[in-house]
Amino acid sequence: MSRSTYMHLQNILNFLLDDHAISDFGESTLDIESYESLHAKADALCSACGGDPATWENDSLAQLQPKLDFLLEHHEIEFDDTDFDPDSLATVEAKLTELYNAHANN
Repeated sequence: MSRSTYMHLQNILNFLLDDHAISDFGESTLDIESYESLHAKADALCSACGGDPATWENDSLAQLQPKLDFLLEHHEIEFDDTDFDPDSLATVEAKLTELYNAHANN
């Protein structure tokens, strides 16, 4: 995966974290070009929205999907991912873009 793709996803996640007033969740030790960093930020967002990220696994891109689905549902955003590959960054980007648009338009 390209560095620019990771940076784009990180920028969206950082915007969402700022919008939820989340600033400290141990990000300084994470490689921003890793699934671990995406999971850590999604976990922080889920916690802020009343979710329990401890119940979700953190090993793969596909395991990020339930967290993003939770966030979409929490924000009352309908997103049909039937034709999306759960192991694709395009799916992550599409879901994060929906969340970003919901926050940016409020």
